Amino acid sequence: MTQICVSLTDETTAGVVARLAALSHSADLFEIRGDLVRDLDLLTILRARRRPLIFSCRTVAEGGRYDDGDDRRRLLLLEAVKRGYDYVDVDWQSRFHDVLAEKAGRGLIVSHHDPAETPADLDGLYDALSAVGADIVKIAVTPRSISDVARLLTLWRRVAQSHATPLVAIAMGPLGVLTRIIGGRYNAPFTYASAGPGMETAPGQVPADLLADLYRIGRITETTRVYGLLGQDVQRSLSPILHNRGFEATGFDGVYVPLEAEALGPFVQAIPDLGLAGFSVTRPYKVEILPFLQEVDETAALCESVNTVVVHDGLLQGSTTDGTGVLLPLKRRLDVKGRPVVILGAGGAARAAALALTRKGAKVTLLARDLGQAEFVAAAVGCAGGDLEDLRGHEWDVLINATPVGGIAAPDETLVPAAAHRAGSVVLDMVYEPLETRLLREARAAGCATIGGIEMLVAQATVQFETWTGLEAPVEEMRQTALLVAQRRQEGAAPA
Repeated sequence: MTQICVSLTDETTAGVVARLAALSHSADLFEIRGDLVRDLDLLTILRARRRPLIFSCRTVAEGGRYDDGDDRRRLLLLEAVKRGYDYVDVDWQSRFHDVLAEKAGRGLIVSHHDPAETPADLDGLYDALSAVGADIVKIAVTPRSISDVARLLTLWRRVAQSHATPLVAIAMGPLGVLTRIIGGRYNAPFTYASAGPGMETAPGQVPADLLADLYRIGRITETTRVYGLLGQDVQRSLSPILHNRGFEATGFDGVYVPLEAEALGPFVQAIPDLGLAGFSVTRPYKVEILPFLQEVDETAALCESVNTVVVHDGLLQGSTTDGTGVLLPLKRRLDVKGRPVVILGAGGAARAAALALTRKGAKVTLLARDLGQAEFVAAAVGCAGGDLEDLRGHEWDVLINATPVGGIAAPDETLVPAAAHRAGSVVLDMVYEPLETRLLREARAAGCATIGGIEMLVAQATVQFETWTGLEAPVEEMRQTALLVAQRRQEGAAPA
C-alpha cells in the first residue's frame, strides 16, 4: 500500500511541530526539509514525532536553499542518522559516503532531483542509485513532454516487476501529476504530498487530504484501472471529483486523474506506458483527437467531436456524451421538438449539442465570431449557421453558451447583452465555474429559466462513467459532490 508523505515547508521548528500534530490524521509519514527550517532543532522535532519522519536537506540545484559546497548539509544528515530519524534522504550526487554508510539498511533513501529535464538513461540512473546501498530510491525529474512521463512509468513498472529496490518516481509539474497518484500500481512505498494548497515543496504536489480522500491512493494496486481528463489547464476541473466519487460509491476499482500533454501525438504514443483504460477529452482536443482514434461511433463522427475514449486491446474507441449532457437538463424544462435553439460557439461541445438537438427536431442555429467556422460546423451537423454579431436578429426558445466566456478566467464577461434576453426562454450555460455566471444572472433577471453548467457536466459524466465501467452511475452522489465542491471553491475554501 502506498502511503502519503507530507513534505513540510514550515521555516521554524515550532511551526514544524505544530504541523506534525495538525496533519497526523492525513499523513502516514512526514518529510522534514532541513534546508527550509531556519532554527532547526532535530531533537525537538523528533520528540514531537507521531508518524515516521524523513529528513532531507536540499541544495539550490535541487530546489532547496543550501549551496552545493556547504558542509552543514552533510553534518545535518549525519545528525539525523545518529538521532534515529526513520529515514534519511541523501542526494546521490552529493557523494556523502559517510552518511550513506551510516544509514544503509536502516531507512536510507538515495535520491536524484532534476528541476530542468528528464535524463535520457533512467534505467542507468536507477541502477546507480540502487548500487550505493539504498533501501528506497527516489527519482524526481522534470518532464518536457508526456513521453518523458511515459519513460519514467516504464522504469517504474520494470522495478516493480523485478522486485528490485523500491522506487518512488515523480514527474514534477502539471505533466506528471498522475505519477503522484498512481504509485500503488508500481508498489511505491509512499508518495509526496503538500500540507495544503500553496504549501508545495515541488511543482505538481497534491494536497495530502485530496490524495487520501478523493484519489484514495491507499487502495490503488496493480489491478486498478486508470482514467483521466485530457486537456490543457485541467487541474481545476470537477471531473476527477465526479468520477472518483462514482468509483467509490459503486466499489469500482478505478482512479481518475488529471492528464496534460503538450500535443496529441506524443500523448497517444504514450498511452500504453501510461496504462490508461480510458479518458475524457476537453478543450482544445475534442476535434483534434479524431484522426488518432481507431473507432468512432456514429454520433461523434457526424459532429466530428469526441469527449470520451475507451482503450480496449490497444485500440482507441471514441464517442461523445456532450449531446446527452445538453438534452437531459433541457428535457426537464421543455420539449425541444420544433423549438428554435441558438447555440453560441463552434467547438466540440457546440457541435455535439447542435447535432443532438437537431436530431430531436429542434430548429438549431449555431453562431460564432468566425462566420466561416460557424457555417462549416452547421453544414456538418445539419443546422443553420451565422455570425455572433447578428444574435439579436435570431429567435430562440433555448439559448446555449458553448464557449468558455464567463468562466473563472473572466467571470464578468458575457456574449449576450442583458437587453437581448427573452422572458420565458431557457438559457443553458456550459460554464460551471462560477456556479452562476453573468449570463445566467442576467437571464434570470430578465425572466428566463436557467440551467447551470453543473447539470450538463453531471449528465455527460454519468454516461462516461457507465461507458467505462458497465455499472449504473450513482447520479445523485456525483451531483451532490460536484455542487458541494463548486460551492466551497466559490466561497474560497479548499476543494475536498
